[in-house]
Amino acid sequence: MHLAKFFHRPPSDDDRELMLIPGGDPIVIGVRMNREDDPDSDQYLREEFSDIDDAVTAFRRHAAELVAAGYVETDHTNYTLRDLGPDPQPKPDWQKGLDELMLLVLGSPLAEQAKQIAALRGTPAEHEPLYLLLAADHGKTAGEDFAQTLHYAEQARDALNARRAAGQTHYAWSISERDLEGEILELLSSLYLLASNQAAALAIVEHLCRTAPSHDRIRQRAELLCGFFPERREEAFDDAYQWSRFGGYDVIMLFPEYAEYVARRKAGTSAKGWRWRPATPVSDADISAAEQTLGVRLPDDYRDFLRTRGETELLVRLPESSSELRFYAPGELAAQLRNVLDFIACSEDELEEACAYFRKAYGISLKHLIPIAEPSQLSRCLLLHVEPGERYGWCFQWDHDGAWELEQKQPSFDVALKALTDGIERRDATQLAFFDL
Repeated sequence: MHLAKFFHRPPSDDDRELMLIPGGDPIVIGVRMNREDDPDSDQYLREEFSDIDDAVTAFRRHAAELVAAGYVETDHTNYTLRDLGPDPQPKPDWQKGLDELMLLVLGSPLAEQAKQIAALRGTPAEHEPLYLLLAADHGKTAGEDFAQTLHYAEQARDALNARRAAGQTHYAWSISERDLEGEILELLSSLYLLASNQAAALAIVEHLCRTAPSHDRIRQRAELLCGFFPERREEAFDDAYQWSRFGGYDVIMLFPEYAEYVARRKAGTSAKGWRWRPATPVSDADISAAEQTLGVRLPDDYRDFLRTRGETELLVRLPESSSELRFYAPGELAAQLRNVLDFIACSEDELEEACAYFRKAYGISLKHLIPIAEPSQLSRCLLLHVEPGERYGWCFQWDHDGAWELEQKQPSFDVALKALTDGIERRDATQLAFFDL
């Protein structure tokens, strides 16, 4: 996390950035912006601390010194910014107040946090996802009314989703939307667990493991599965087997069934090596909505897959290695297509050139080549061609390292899926290569 304040002193262009980087060893950095005379001399301040309280105190002091010297804090928030541009605008007081609340949450007493939370009520800050997150986090830590704490967390999630859907901005200082959403959902999951709603807590953690995986989130999912979903305990054993070398799986590994699982896994040369994660079927309404967005009808075999398995994962479990093939929800397909097109071509002219190449080389329409699944932690995907015509429904494998290349052509989704699973069972090197196994 980088928390950055930007300062402008009119009429000069001697702009400054003051940045706090929390963590195990917090750092405060000061940067001179717009330095054309000597780019290597832009950093005028760097102080390292062993304690976050000392770092926050220094951060506040340096900010106050800039204001005393005639600088005005601006409304910029992007910590990578190196030029404020013409006519920088002052930051509104409510945004400064939300910044201060963020600083207080880093380590100040709960009473000081509560005072700032109350001070921001009745201002635009109280509707911001960041404010609602910090209010919920304070409520949980302070042991305040649980219903209100949960309500704040749910409001934070809903406000962020609503702003995103409407294309509206939100204020979260220098915190990225992805990080903010992750913090909101992790807090909400912990609150659902306190409310004995283990299914809701698990659903959130599984969503995070799909969209923004981390070691802590994978471990948290494994703990939930082991503790509350015994019918899915083997999935937790999968994670412990793969990730225990990084620590944190001791409790899971103490289950007697885990030793049996390890023995079966290591001796699994005759096992098929794959299985499905429990299905999350998709409704016909969701399929139709995706088709309307894409402007095409999806192939029948893929539609049947969505109805039965939906947003799921194919789990690959070999004696010494693991992987997952994550299948996207229908609502993600259009965004995934845009991501691949943007990677393949940096401009409209280059995109038209790429379209012509794919038409000539493979007889397909690049703009109708929909990513439907991706192996975990790899920049690869399974593509489904949906342009009406002779090659409607064909499947291909794609890798970002060969962005203009398609591999493993198959005449349908069902055939492509069977080729993958049969290849895993046979330990076929070509099919396992898709998973980097």
